[in-house]
Amino acid sequence: MTTSLFFDLHIHSTLKPYMLSAVDSPWEDYDQATPEERVRRTPRLTASDFSKLLRSGTRVVTIALHPIERYLIAALTTRPVMYALVFRMRLERVRQVLQRSPFAILQQEYNLLSAYLRQPDGTGEVIIVRTPEDIDRALASPDKIAAILSIEGAHALGFEYRGYKFPAIRGFNYEGFVPLEREMIRQRLNWAAEKGVHMITLLHMVYNHLGTPAKAVEQRGALRLLPNPIRSLREVGRFRGLTAFGAYFVEEAYRRYILIDVKHCDHITRQQVYEIAREYDMPILASHVAASGRSLRTRRHKIDRPKHRLQSENFNPWDINLHDEDLVAIAQSRGLIGIILDERVLSGERLLRAVRAGQAHPLEPLFQQIRYIYTTLTQAGISPRDAFSTLCLGSDFDGFIDPIDAIPTTLEYPKVLRPELERFFEREYETFADVGLSPAELTHRFCFANGVEFWKRFLSRKITAVKSLEVTLL
Repeated sequence: MTTSLFFDLHIHSTLKPYMLSAVDSPWEDYDQATPEERVRRTPRLTASDFSKLLRSGTRVVTIALHPIERYLIAALTTRPVMYALVFRMRLERVRQVLQRSPFAILQQEYNLLSAYLRQPDGTGEVIIVRTPEDIDRALASPDKIAAILSIEGAHALGFEYRGYKFPAIRGFNYEGFVPLEREMIRQRLNWAAEKGVHMITLLHMVYNHLGTPAKAVEQRGALRLLPNPIRSLREVGRFRGLTAFGAYFVEEAYRRYILIDVKHCDHITRQQVYEIAREYDMPILASHVAASGRSLRTRRHKIDRPKHRLQSENFNPWDINLHDEDLVAIAQSRGLIGIILDERVLSGERLLRAVRAGQAHPLEPLFQQIRYIYTTLTQAGISPRDAFSTLCLGSDFDGFIDPIDAIPTTLEYPKVLRPELERFFEREYETFADVGLSPAELTHRFCFANGVEFWKRFLSRKITAVKSLEVTLL
């Protein structure tokens, strides 16, 4: 059994080279950070560049293309040069994000990826996955990476928040909003299908007229002065869930065998996506998430506030995390739950303080997620093997996260993550014994096999369905 390979359900290998002035290529292994900065969000480090992926054995990945919502920049500043300096972004790119439709920016990021499928000064190669055989072809060579394409946020296809005015900046000409209509939804999903996109995260930080998002930003201290993206919900009042256009978007995506990722959806939107997924017999994905540690029935707060995470003993109870009902729905659909490596999402502050003080294992925030999700699923009647097969990594590396201190990049996967996971399964083997696998096999499945087998299974089904449709049309 191969034990040195890794799968990641959600990384941003192209986001930093596309947006930042310090990084030119997704192959660039960039690290100009101090030890303290390496374990905090910083553009001075690429955590999942293609070179690191090859060196770490992370050979099958889902790359998320992600134009930043221009509302976020427009709401924050009217001086693009200041935004560029603070975040070390390319000034030209910040200006483009403000003025152009996010769909144009998405196409530019896709073109960047396409231009760097081969390593400029080496033998490395990225294979865009369309069939199960593409994954096998990549794994047959140590110099190849299998890349499954996804889009984070349907705003990237032009379905963006419309309830704001663009800042008045001399010389700026803003592209207008695309029509919010069914024909436009079909056109943009056709583009995604043609490019080989297999997954779309329905929402991101801001309401996009398709569904309502969960609060994702923790604003404390001086950060409270900044615009909060969740305020984009003000215009819909108490409404929560999929809009009519959102439901149509999900159905049209499923008709094209593009899966919906429920990360960033609030719990009402998630439940409605589950209903449509059942109708179309589609697996549900949650690409870079954690469990909230509670059921919806015991959720005490309608509005998520920083203090709820700060005061929590173990888990982050915010609605952006999956509740027990979400875990069961995803497992029943034979979907995947990618566990994020952002410490703020994985855990409440009390556990993190214990980790920093050496009173808890450095990876306990991750361990508690694996333990809790598996136990919750088996108690709900999911078989042990199926429950464990739902779990994989979804790090969100290069998405400007605050990673677990012990795992700031994919390079720590073989050196830290794998050996510590195997020791965890050895220590707590009684909990996972019914899966019928050894600690080494459990580690391999979580780190690699669960995700790869899922995509091979789904892509085989997709190809069969497309061929059947072509025959029917003939």
